Amino acid sequence: GENCAFVRNMWANNAGRNPSIGWNGIFNFVNNVVFNWYNRSTDGGDYTANYNIMNNFYKPGPVTDLTQPISYRILKPESGRSKLPYMVFGRAYVNGNVVNGNEKVTKDNWDGGIQIENKKGELMPYDEAKDYFAKMKSDRPFPMPWFNKFMTAQESYDFVLKNVGATLPIRDKVDERIVRTVKTGVPEYAKGLEKKTFYQFEHRRLPMDSYKQGIITDISQVGGYPEYKGKPYVDTDKDGIPDKWEKKHGLNPNDASDAKLDTDGDGYSNIEEYLNGTDPNQKTDWKDLANNHETLTKSLQE
Repeated sequence: GENCAFVRNMWANNAGRNPSIGWNGIFNFVNNVVFNWYNRSTDGGDYTANYNIMNNFYKPGPVTDLTQPISYRILKPESGRSKLPYMVFGRAYVNGNVVNGNEKVTKDNWDGGIQIENKKGELMPYDEAKDYFAKMKSDRPFPMPWFNKFMTAQESYDFVLKNVGATLPIRDKVDERIVRTVKTGVPEYAKGLEKKTFYQFEHRRLPMDSYKQGIITDISQVGGYPEYKGKPYVDTDKDGIPDKWEKKHGLNPNDASDAKLDTDGDGYSNIEEYLNGTDPNQKTDWKDLANNHETLTKSLQE
């Protein structure tokens, strides 16, 4: 909702809410991948909302009805909660988004990608909606957070599929399956399931075997959770920090109290420095944007 940013995320196999936007303020949705939605792609907000929807990759999947406007919907702003006698929508900067398989909307996101409803809850045809679009459309982005790099939608797709999810030190098996499904467009699911024994609940708009189209309601539909095995680190003082790391950084592996200390005085305790992959003896001004960078890759590879 208000003044938030979603950047380089994957939204896969959700029937709706990809995402569902809250009220007020500026909503930033940049360089994301959205795959296999059913009845809702990106929607929400209200008449006071401002949207920056930029350079995202929308890829319809098996459950997405390609015969309906939902298949090429980038954004459906809402006008709700206004007490005015007429409909008022927020303002939107929507540009650079790709709808896979739809050249028209990809070329001009406003040529079908923005969809609004009338007071009856019915999608407005373009001729009826165009006057609203003229008032909604912004030619420049609204004020937004600093990003170290804007990607094209295609670059976003490649980057997100390579980097999204639990990837360090290796990619999680669940995320491997989801990323593979996005790449191939083919859902993976367990075979031979009994209809009345495998589900937690039935999706309200889909049949009980919607898992065959990628929309699961229970982990058993994709074979259950993987079994993980690992070897615990040696942690003599049981403070949550491995002895090896404490010795490397001059802490005492026999003194649990040093975990909560802030050795370098930069606002992060020693255990936070360990979790973040940063040096507890090197003071850093993290309020300076230039110092904000990804720290975990190197530390998890050591």
